[in-house]
Amino acid sequence: MVAYAVVAANAGLILSFWWLSSGFEIMRTASDAFNGLGRVTGLVGTYLVLVQLLLMARIPWLERALGLEQMAVLHKWNGYLAISLLLAHGIFQTLGYQLGDGKDVFAQLADFINSYTGLLAAIVSLGLFIAVVVVSITIARRRLAYETWYFIHLYTYLAVALAFSHQIATGVDFAGNPAFVYYWELLYLLVGGLLVLYRVIGPLAAFQRHGFRVQAVEREARGVFSIYISGRDLDKFEIEAGQFAFWRFLDGRRWWQSHPFSLSAVPDGRTLRITVKNIGDFTGGVHTLKPGTPVLLEGPFGKFAERPDGSKVLLIAGGIGITPLRPLAEEMAEDGFDVQLLYRAHDEGGIVFKKELDLMAGHQGVRIAYLLTDSGGRRVDREAWFRPDSLARLVPDLAQREIYVCGPEPMLHTLRRSLAKLGVPAGQIRAEVFRLL
Repeated sequence: MVAYAVVAANAGLILSFWWLSSGFEIMRTASDAFNGLGRVTGLVGTYLVLVQLLLMARIPWLERALGLEQMAVLHKWNGYLAISLLLAHGIFQTLGYQLGDGKDVFAQLADFINSYTGLLAAIVSLGLFIAVVVVSITIARRRLAYETWYFIHLYTYLAVALAFSHQIATGVDFAGNPAFVYYWELLYLLVGGLLVLYRVIGPLAAFQRHGFRVQAVEREARGVFSIYISGRDLDKFEIEAGQFAFWRFLDGRRWWQSHPFSLSAVPDGRTLRITVKNIGDFTGGVHTLKPGTPVLLEGPFGKFAERPDGSKVLLIAGGIGITPLRPLAEEMAEDGFDVQLLYRAHDEGGIVFKKELDLMAGHQGVRIAYLLTDSGGRRVDREAWFRPDSLARLVPDLAQREIYVCGPEPMLHTLRRSLAKLGVPAGQIRAEVFRLL
């Protein structure tokens, strides 16, 4: 893939600059070896942080090529690799200078701070990167409010700026090598420009054209609310059933954060509808949104808009994962597809869009099975519905259907295992799991 080739080619160029500037010195002494390893791990680690920012830029063509799920996986492992290399950079450089200067660790660190321009900024930058990674680890993230997680991630930009100032000021590989300096600056400008273009200019331009505003907020089910968005010329705004966007509501409480929500109704050219479940600080207060509140919108994204090759589809929703599948079912049924929907919910009161789905079943022939984990006092294990025997019973022609899945990650993992046991190829499954970048 072109994206991977470009990333690899730039990494190779960075290694070439390093080797020609100072890399060959690692063959001389132990001190030079540690310093050389420290420089290359610092360069590559910082480069991977820039790649991380590209993954956060929400570039439409990149999202279409990779999909949000794959981008989220890349973001996770690239982040771990980047921080590992930056930690190695600090350790190797400290060891290298220690061997050369004959100082202990603390004396060497004090010398770094007192004698080398930009080293204090570098230490602060590394601390910020570590903080971002720590709060991204699943166990830690589950204990944090989304707002806290989001706010800490904003420090990534400060950490990148501090790292840049340190490298240009003290980087041995940049000294006397203007070509490397220009190349490095160009990388930063390119990544920064793409971030500004897609995270700032794009949403502002869309708002200028369409003037998105909250029209109304309506309750759908227990703890679930739909937000209706109005605007100008919405028939010209290119978003389709099954897609999602990042929404930023510009009131006093929510202006600084954006959240991913799918369309929960087929776009009609007059309004857009998203539906939100109360699962956190933001979603818990969504019912307080006032009509007229301006909305910035990044997107659309999502691979669900791609239509299947065959004539049969199976949609599988878990909880609020019904939101992108509800309009997808309606539109596909209207287009003549044979549509079957499996919708897992906790109980009858937790079924979102029950009336709309029942109308779809009656008028458009969509076959719907509500899979309740608590029905009339009888409890069923959450994953039991998606075990191979259950799926084969619910959908006898499973192997003939393109499968669209949206729901919690554990549900997705269970489904992938079960479908593999039933002989369904991975390429026949399309999944959407909202992991923020």
